[in-house]
Amino acid sequence: MFNNHWFNKTIGGVITLSLVFTLAACGSSTTAVPSSSTTPEAGKSAEAAAPSSLDNTTVDIAAGIPPWKGRDNKEVAVTAGFSKGMTGIANQFAISKGWYDEAGIHLNFVDTINPVAAFGAGEVDIADGDPGTYIPAIVNGVKIKVVSNMWRSRGAYWIIAKPEIKSLADLKGKVVGSAQPIGGMALTLMDVLSQNGIDPKKDVQLVPNGVYQSGYATFESGEVDATIIHQPFATMAEQAGKGNVLAKTWEFMPEYQTGVLVASEKWIKEQPEAVERVLEVYFYANEYAKTHLDEFIPWAAQYLNLDEKTARTAIESEMVLWENNPIVDTDRLQVTEDLLTKYGMQRDKISVDGTVDNTFAERVAKRLKLGKYKPNN
Repeated sequence: MFNNHWFNKTIGGVITLSLVFTLAACGSSTTAVPSSSTTPEAGKSAEAAAPSSLDNTTVDIAAGIPPWKGRDNKEVAVTAGFSKGMTGIANQFAISKGWYDEAGIHLNFVDTINPVAAFGAGEVDIADGDPGTYIPAIVNGVKIKVVSNMWRSRGAYWIIAKPEIKSLADLKGKVVGSAQPIGGMALTLMDVLSQNGIDPKKDVQLVPNGVYQSGYATFESGEVDATIIHQPFATMAEQAGKGNVLAKTWEFMPEYQTGVLVASEKWIKEQPEAVERVLEVYFYANEYAKTHLDEFIPWAAQYLNLDEKTARTAIESEMVLWENNPIVDTDRLQVTEDLLTKYGMQRDKISVDGTVDNTFAERVAKRLKLGKYKPNN
């Protein structure tokens, strides 16, 4: 599963991973970046991308009219690594409704903890996840490009603690779950603690306690006094009287970028229209779900195995993050890379220049009226 995965090796394995990235790239296709007239330097968004063959379509998200309706959709097969759980919830909604099939896109799913190796081996066309996984791989020669944001690009992490712990300051001397030993959640936790006067290396004991259900289980059992975690577990802890929310981490790290979609350069070169169509379904589904909550939440509750009240509370608590802006801001990507270096999760400072292709994101954003193309934006 591609949920918020970063490097799955220890820091000592960075050199080895770099070699793997380079070797994996040897069997990949040549770079397939569109010309500079449509792809701005460093991936920064152009005011208008070049015209697309998909532009002449009718779209009305409020009325439930998707752009692929009435279009002659060429059948394509796409191998995808898409997130599940809250991270991929509206996209899973689209899959369940058959919208990809309606658009002529037949998804073959891969479930792997090593997306970079999968791309290097040519086993996947598109995947989502944290840029901290992908940017170093691109720099080290793996033939992939960041092609859009995910539906939310800020870290949707929560810090919860036992009821008697009332503030971040109260965490001194406590055992705190970091989810993973390194990576996005651990980095976020350390930065939030540092901003609140707590030295993450001296004032607390950080424990890699896993993510989702496994992380919550350690909190319920008392193995950790507090933990960084995703929804719906923060809501579950509050409603059960088992924990307090100490922080919504995005309020401390608003420029920290955590969600992108990445495509292989071979696929971009050979099937550029398919790339655009996948992004089109992805963002249509997310905007539809966000604006049709009365339809979406009952489905989401069943998908998450929650009652509707809990599902609604969890989903609405992160509505501020539900931006549905396809176009990637490379300045924010650089913030993420710099933080990885700051906290020792990356040996060398990395530039994000040349890692992003916003061509398809621009077209989809304009067609669906998202991001900067949203009315009154």
